[in-house]
Amino acid sequence: MSEKKNKAGRRRNSLVTPRPAARSLPSGPLLLTRLLALLGLGIGTYLSVLHYQAEGLVTSHFCQPGSVIDCTSVLNSTYASLFDLPVAVWATAAYAVTLVLAFIPQALGLLFVCSWLAVFGLYMAAVSFFQLQSVCLFCSALYVVNIGLFVGAFMLARSSADFEPGQFALGLLGCVILVGGIGWWQAQQARTELTQLDFIAPSAERMDRSFVRYYNEQREVAVRSQERHVKGDPDAPLRITEFVDFRCPSCAVARDYLASLHDANKGAVRIVFHHYPLDQTCNPINQQVHPSSCAASIASECASEQDAFWDYADRLFANQKRFSRADLVGHAEALDLDIEQFDTCLDDPRMEERVRRDVEEGRRLEISATPTLIVNGRVIEGLPPPKKLATLVTMQRQQ
Repeated sequence: MSEKKNKAGRRRNSLVTPRPAARSLPSGPLLLTRLLALLGLGIGTYLSVLHYQAEGLVTSHFCQPGSVIDCTSVLNSTYASLFDLPVAVWATAAYAVTLVLAFIPQALGLLFVCSWLAVFGLYMAAVSFFQLQSVCLFCSALYVVNIGLFVGAFMLARSSADFEPGQFALGLLGCVILVGGIGWWQAQQARTELTQLDFIAPSAERMDRSFVRYYNEQREVAVRSQERHVKGDPDAPLRITEFVDFRCPSCAVARDYLASLHDANKGAVRIVFHHYPLDQTCNPINQQVHPSSCAASIASECASEQDAFWDYADRLFANQKRFSRADLVGHAEALDLDIEQFDTCLDDPRMEERVRRDVEEGRRLEISATPTLIVNGRVIEGLPPPKKLATLVTMQRQQ
């Protein structure tokens, strides 16, 4: 009888799958994940504070607009927000969750969150480098943090007894599909066409008072250089002097915005154009940023000799990679200018002297980035969104 019981017990035991022993998570990847999550939390918090303290135009003292390193353009783009919240806020929340999971620790949950961060970070990096053609140093640091977190979380998950490669692959694919959907939605938002209605000055009750406070906190200066290229009524309440580099992507957008602001508010806006090429050929800056932009500025002055400055400037902004001498002459041909006169003018030292005078004025005003706007004597670095520009019209009309 006892022998039958023993055989039955052995059969039951053979049908039960032994539970694998729990494995301890490796300390190296765990420490790396905790440190990177803490670093990401710190950077994300800083970027979130920038968004909510700027009261208008998000800027960072660590990287200036006008060059490839351009935090302002990236942080103020359509892609910097998701469902009416700054991406930095979403990222900060994700890093906080990552930090909690790293201290529990919960390897599979950690892998899911870090996979999402890595995929979304790669998407944002692609938008920054290829769509905006500008780089935010802090955002780039977060992209690196995300990759490091993914590697650390993957190493931790592989040490877990519950890790299933098939489930991991499906989860990663799900992240890619979700990010693809977000990318499509943001692209549609970015393609929304602005109209002149977006630039019409709002009523006093509807103007952006936070941006008015931001404007009133900016430093005051007095522009002394000659006004050669001007649009608008001399008595316009809003006077904007722009310092511009023809090769700067944000400057091209600024040209469109200011032209629309001028057209939407008849008689209320006066625009004055000044050169500030970030090119060591005519500007003694510390590093070369936009080669050939000095030549483009000189060419625009030659176009102004034939009363075609604004049309020529528009062609330069629309063709920012075509600044060779042959390209500059080609732009003049497209506008039916006198090519012989234009070509001779390109070597006229007086044209270069005009550009240098603008550069000297910009340096006197301590301008270091483009576009920089002097709005009724106050300095605004970077380009405010349309509704904030329109608010300035209402503010000056009141004053």
